[in-house]
Amino acid sequence: MRHLFLSAFSAVALLSVAAASAEPAGKAAWGEFGIDTASGDPSVRPGDDFWSFVNGKWARTVEIPADQGAFSQVSRLNKLAASQVRAILDDYAGKRGSLKGDDLRVSDYYGSLIDQAAIDARGTAPLAAELAPVRAAADRAALAAAMGDLARSYMSTPALGRMPRYWPAPVGTGIIQDAKAPDHYIAVIGEGETGLPNRDYFLKSDEASVKVQQAYRAHLESILRLTGIPAAEAGARAQAVFDFEHRMAEVQWPLSDRRDDDKTYNVWTRADLDSKAPGFPWGAYLKSLGLNGRDRFIVAETGAVTGIARLYAATPLPVLKDWATVRVAKDRALVLPSAFAKEEFAFSFGTLRGTSGSPERWEQGVELTAAAMTDAVSKPYIDRYFPPATKKAMDSLVGNILKAMDRRLATLEWMDPATRVKARAKLAAFHPMVGYPDKWLSYDGLNVARGDAYGNLVRAGRWDWQRRLARIDGPVDRKEWWMMPITANAYASFANNAIVFPAAYLQAPHFDANADAAVNYGAIGFVIGHEISHHFDDQGSKYSPDGRLEKWWTDGDLARFKQRTERLVAQYNAYEPLPGLHVRGEQTQGEDIADNAGLAIAYDAYQLSLGGKPAPVLGGLTGDQRFFMGRAQVNKVKFRDAELRRIVLSDVHSPSQFRTFSVRNHDAWYKAFDVKPGDKLYLAPEERVRIW
Repeated sequence: MRHLFLSAFSAVALLSVAAASAEPAGKAAWGEFGIDTASGDPSVRPGDDFWSFVNGKWARTVEIPADQGAFSQVSRLNKLAASQVRAILDDYAGKRGSLKGDDLRVSDYYGSLIDQAAIDARGTAPLAAELAPVRAAADRAALAAAMGDLARSYMSTPALGRMPRYWPAPVGTGIIQDAKAPDHYIAVIGEGETGLPNRDYFLKSDEASVKVQQAYRAHLESILRLTGIPAAEAGARAQAVFDFEHRMAEVQWPLSDRRDDDKTYNVWTRADLDSKAPGFPWGAYLKSLGLNGRDRFIVAETGAVTGIARLYAATPLPVLKDWATVRVAKDRALVLPSAFAKEEFAFSFGTLRGTSGSPERWEQGVELTAAAMTDAVSKPYIDRYFPPATKKAMDSLVGNILKAMDRRLATLEWMDPATRVKARAKLAAFHPMVGYPDKWLSYDGLNVARGDAYGNLVRAGRWDWQRRLARIDGPVDRKEWWMMPITANAYASFANNAIVFPAAYLQAPHFDANADAAVNYGAIGFVIGHEISHHFDDQGSKYSPDGRLEKWWTDGDLARFKQRTERLVAQYNAYEPLPGLHVRGEQTQGEDIADNAGLAIAYDAYQLSLGGKPAPVLGGLTGDQRFFMGRAQVNKVKFRDAELRRIVLSDVHSPSQFRTFSVRNHDAWYKAFDVKPGDKLYLAPEERVRIW
């Protein structure tokens, strides 16, 4: 969908907004009108801790599932979607003889993944065969070629977020839209990743970090032993791999720099790679990936890529081979004998996230099947579980929030008039994508062999890479989805000027067609506003209406914007999720800007939906109170300490409780809950940060 330019509000526009707030036809999924009032803690003053006021009783009583580091509404909906996909796949299994095409591929792929007995019977032979070129490499060039060939088997489609991927080369490579020429694809090269979530896990020396480092060494040793390394050698070889990754961490960029689109857009030629990042065999690596002959690359974290190339040249060849062995074994854990998956989950989820169990085998199988054949899994899910009425209602809500954002842009006092015109033109060019893509991908040519889980995983990755490689010189598909429709999440695409809301996300508490309008505006309305505002946050604001990375703000705009965002960074830096561990405002500022802007935009849209009439009082709560409580319900999350620490160190989002505290910057919240000086969350009017 493409929205026409949204200038002044007309009577027709106001009427369409009001129509969206008509009384619901059925019973809300949560509570009587969409608020789970039983979850709140009435002993807490809203002005002291608004998150606990709405979610406190729930947080004290809920048990985090053994296989999760946190229990959130997103994780709950992702598990629900997985169970719904499982029901479809179970149906397929019962009628396999009549299946054909992608339905048969999906059924056999999933059936192979959940057959642990068959996987155990094959042992480590598939892994040994795939790693044979690595083990046989006579020099660094041969090893780089082997790494490049392995990388071709890694799927780029994101899974549901449960299973991390482990890229088999010390530099990452992909094919993306060119940020400064968004109608073209280009190869991108960036810093490689380690087996720990963030460089700080290696570089910090506090007690918690040291414990994780010790556990990681032991984990590396266990993985090497499982791959056949003699026990007498595994300890020393694991230490060498750990030391290599520690040196990688020393040259990696902080996340606050990695999310800076100006810093990470650097055009290098093929010759530049050799001259600016000597030590890594670029020719052998790129040829193996199918990128030989390319003379233009985007290099993201330039200093890190240079440092890693130098490190590759200085590290003994056997250590590099062991490192690649660990990466591939961890990545393939679910298609190897059960000891691999047990070890992988014990560390990556037990140590790093505080879990005491692992997901059930069917859930793991659903995730990997969906990652391999996203559209073939998602289409029947949409047909069975996503009502057309939900999409229609969401389309209407998105349009209303866009209108509210346009109204704000039209009167934004700190932005120069000429820039405001361009900002509104960018908004008018938005592509909202709701539920599922307009067209479904066919997986013709993908060979899925029943009973060959390992081979299927490898072939699916190679099929996906070849598809992306083949289109590098072709036109960009601006309507392509970068997230699965069965994922409970949402995102903004700067290159395509799009906002995307997968079907699985559009359920309570995020959206409920039978809930009170105030609740929906506070929940999904906030999320829509959040994603819209990303296009105007510290990074999204760098992109023009056609998705091009270019400067279109005046220097005065940028200075005034920076002054406001610096105040927001300072506000979030003061939050302390764990003793001595503060939110990193520079790292999270894009999401923090969007949280505050999304709430303001959604509130405007809700007020417009009332058409000048007072909101009804429901359950003793005013419309404004229900709006803000609907917002807080979205962030109903309980963390284990290890997972909370991982989020603070490695995520661009602030922890959920502190995301809810964005209400502090909104005047209407103070009035709705009688928040006064002396309350812990109170900010004087002049201290409230207002950006959009």
